Amino acid sequence: MRTLRFVELAEDGRTLILAPDVPQAIDNGERFALSIDERLRAAARGDVSRLGQIEIDVGADLPPREIQSRIRAGESAEQVAAASGMRLERIERYAYPVLQERSRMVERASTARVRLRESQTALPLAEFIAERLAVLGAAESRWDACRSGPNWEIRLAWRAGHRSGTTRWEYEVATRSVTPLDAETAEFAEGTRLVRVVNEEGGPAGSGPFEHDTSPLSVPPVPGKGGEDRRYRGAPVDVLIGGGAGPIPSNGHEDPEGDARAHDPRARIPSWEDIVFGVRRPG
Repeated sequence: MRTLRFVELAEDGRTLILAPDVPQAIDNGERFALSIDERLRAAARGDVSRLGQIEIDVGADLPPREIQSRIRAGESAEQVAAASGMRLERIERYAYPVLQERSRMVERASTARVRLRESQTALPLAEFIAERLAVLGAAESRWDACRSGPNWEIRLAWRAGHRSGTTRWEYEVATRSVTPLDAETAEFAEGTRLVRVVNEEGGPAGSGPFEHDTSPLSVPPVPGKGGEDRRYRGAPVDVLIGGGAGPIPSNGHEDPEGDARAHDPRARIPSWEDIVFGVRRPG
């Protein structure tokens, strides 16, 4: 039996390149490719019980119900095929309707209301997310849905330059609402890492992730009723002031209570224009 040694990971990230374990002087350049699958991972971990279970699974085709359950839980057809040893074409036959179901759930969840606190009025998820991504300057995003429990999980992966992240939301079909599933998503939703608090003198009240970020922020138009374009003006963005948080209200009309608030000695909640373009001093 010949002994092989590891050379490198192939460009596809799913294949190991191996070579005969011989002195370099007599190495003739012969190379071998070994696909990374669940069996190899289990063997590398020394997980004998898992390896035995995989061998049993490979020996028999997965039932359609099992295939669809795994696809619904978030696996791709390629992942199920690699783990089961079944032909991809056979997996895809049962995976297609479930992938369509996942796509429909993303579409339905996009119109569900974001629920951060019981007393908070929220936007539909798609508009809520678009607002945050606009502040981040994100140019790429990808939605997906999966379910392994009673409720669906909606995922959004985004990229803004060298920054990237994934938000995870629980979608309750009965109430048509979504809530953050983890701390990272909660911080993303609350806006604590997206905006900076501006004090009355026009300077930042504290350091934040955009303190040294000089890249311009672009606020894209959002289609409104009747097809007209509508800018993100007055969408609720949570800003922490003195330990509290609250949405920034605005409806595009003059506020009759504006004069009364102008003399309020308490910290002022900045408007959306203040957050994006900075506070303008009165001329």
